Amino acid sequence: MAKTIDEKIAEVQTKITQYKNREKQLLQKQKTVARKERTRHLIERGAIAENLIPEAETLTNEQFKPVLELAVDRQGLIPLVTSAHLYTT
Repeated sequence: MAKTIDEKIAEVQTKITQYKNREKQLLQKQKTVARKERTRHLIERGAIAENLIPEAETLTNEQFKPVLELAVDRQGLIPLVTSAHLYTT
């Protein structure tokens, strides 16, 4: 027996709901992947900073921040980053 228009509409609405739910799942997965990538990036950068700053493991965050700020200011980080970025693009 052929489906009525109302039945076809109901099927389409069900599919729309399913696709919207699938979209929400994919967006959530995308956010999770991005968050994990950022976390990994931050951990790697922190490890690099700890390796370059003597006695970094013994410093508190409050002590570590000014040391890092001083190192960045003295090294002229902005021109260094800008020139490094130009060579990689």
